Amino acid sequence: MKKIGGLIEGLIVLVLGLAMCALVKADNYWMYLHPKFKWLTLTAGIVLILAGAITVLYNTRPSLIRISIFLAFGTIAIMGYSLPNLTSTVASGPLVETSTEKESRLILKNLEYTKINLGELYMISGGEVDEKTTGLYVARGIVKRSPKLDELAEFVLFRVFMWCCFADAVAVGIRVKYDEQLEELRDGQWVRVYGKLQQLPSGLSRPKVQVKGIISKALSRFHGLAAVKVEEIDPPAIPYMFEFRETEPYAY
Repeated sequence: MKKIGGLIEGLIVLVLGLAMCALVKADNYWMYLHPKFKWLTLTAGIVLILAGAITVLYNTRPSLIRISIFLAFGTIAIMGYSLPNLTSTVASGPLVETSTEKESRLILKNLEYTKINLGELYMISGGEVDEKTTGLYVARGIVKRSPKLDELAEFVLFRVFMWCCFADAVAVGIRVKYDEQLEELRDGQWVRVYGKLQQLPSGLSRPKVQVKGIISKALSRFHGLAAVKVEEIDPPAIPYMFEFRETEPYAY
């Protein structure tokens, strides 16, 4: 019984370690953890593989508590792989942008718009007025509407920033002023917005919009985006933001 128990425990640990190493190579690693933690996941996987191999080879004394814990983690991992995305607009894909996304500017009516993600735009909009706050920008994100925003011909553009994993994700957004065809925009729709920052009135109440699956929200209080064009786009292969840059080219 001791021999069988030690063998079972060792094999469970070994399989968990192999699964962690496989996750590092998977294209959807970013759906679970920030890509900067790949080295940590790989290290933990290798340690588990070694521990599992030692347990199998040397037939160490089994522990029902350890076996139960390892089985619980394995069950959670299997459930995580099988569950659908929390946000229906999220697409899966490798953590690699296509070559067309590497250009830092887009042209609209002979004007250059700097590509930027909403986290970077949030940092710029909270600072002092300078050449950055007066620039032309293009950002992409998800539309959130509300009756009160509709009255102001506005909507909120947001995108999720992941610092470590989905549990600490933050929905970062900015108010967008859009006087044309606002009624054609759908809640949850992915769009690309071309526009210019404009200062918001002091004391403006925060819009009550909810982002499914996200508890924390960060909405710019000082500037909004005056849109000159809003166009529907397909969800990007990488819907979350993982990086903020202070200078161009930004992590669009």
